[in-house]
Amino acid sequence: DLIIVNTCAVREHAVSRALSRIDALSTLKQKNASLRIGVTGCIPQQLKAKLLNDRPFIDFLLGPDNLHLITMCASMKNGMFLDTSNTSPYSAIAPVRGRSAEAFVAVMRGCDNFCSYCIVPYVRGKERSRKLSQITSEVTQLSEQGYTRIVLLGQNVNNYHDHGRGLPHLLSVISKVKGIQRIGFLTSHPAYFPLETIDRMKHEPKIEKYLHLPLQAGSSKILHLMQRHYSPEDYLKLIETIRKSIPDIALSTDIIVGFPGETDDDFAQTMDMVKRIEFDFAYMFRYSPRKHTFANTLLDAVPEKLKKIRLQELIQLQTAITRRKSKAYNGRILEVLALERNSKNLLETNTISVYNKRVIVKGTLETGTTSRVRISEVKGWTPIGIPL
Repeated sequence: DLIIVNTCAVREHAVSRALSRIDALSTLKQKNASLRIGVTGCIPQQLKAKLLNDRPFIDFLLGPDNLHLITMCASMKNGMFLDTSNTSPYSAIAPVRGRSAEAFVAVMRGCDNFCSYCIVPYVRGKERSRKLSQITSEVTQLSEQGYTRIVLLGQNVNNYHDHGRGLPHLLSVISKVKGIQRIGFLTSHPAYFPLETIDRMKHEPKIEKYLHLPLQAGSSKILHLMQRHYSPEDYLKLIETIRKSIPDIALSTDIIVGFPGETDDDFAQTMDMVKRIEFDFAYMFRYSPRKHTFANTLLDAVPEKLKKIRLQELIQLQTAITRRKSKAYNGRILEVLALERNSKNLLETNTISVYNKRVIVKGTLETGTTSRVRISEVKGWTPIGIPL
């Protein structure tokens, strides 16, 4: 009766896949005239005219800031709501969640950074933070429903604010909610990282000892072209400060290779940064041109073949680092939070450590509870634990 395709426009590959999926649905409309097809998310915001002109079988479009109109759109003919001026950060919407012990809570929407490669500010609008009281109320309700791990989400969560109260204050308030045992947050921008947050992470046991801190590139020239507002030296200094306070902190990152103007030397600098920092994990991508962004106007494009070669080299380097760091868990004793039963083996439990490391535990642990386990082996990147 109703098909809704929710989309992401961050990378061109994601857009191509979504459009192919939408096109494949047109045959279903031919078979069932009463079928309604809607497209939501960032692609309608980005490609409104293309969707309306090329795909008349679509019944409604809904931008990311108008999610609260979903039920009205589902019953309307030719509905279209793509207003990014809506300042509502979805505070009135209570999502249906899964049965795991973890829940994700959006604390802000949009982005003001305008990194030269990124389309997010154009399709998600400016930064808007939710009220502290609304977030606390939602987390309290989640705790009452049995959720014990909360992950706070924001495109640049460092910039959260509510009448002068920032991320460190928010973390302190959430840590006082009864029943919540673990707190994480994503994503942190290196140029705007409040060092007070590290102090909160160090002294509050509920806050996970893990940071996702996108590097994007190791060359000062490329970082400048990306409009990231920090240098490699700034990034290394931040990492040094963080590790000095929390020596065993786990770090992950994002890296883009093949950005316009990236030379062999620029790429070598990125590889050197990865070797020096030794991230626990990294999300690695080839540069993807995005319409409307400043980077899309830059000349000196890197050939696609060279992008693929560089990406493969980076993946090989980071894979070796991740595998070695994962192997180092063997024999360690960790406190893990039980998330859910392992779907592949119901006699095992999927858990997560305070370092945001997924651990499979042999045995059935009660969802939402913490247990101490000893890592008996590491399969691939995944530690296998035995309850103590």
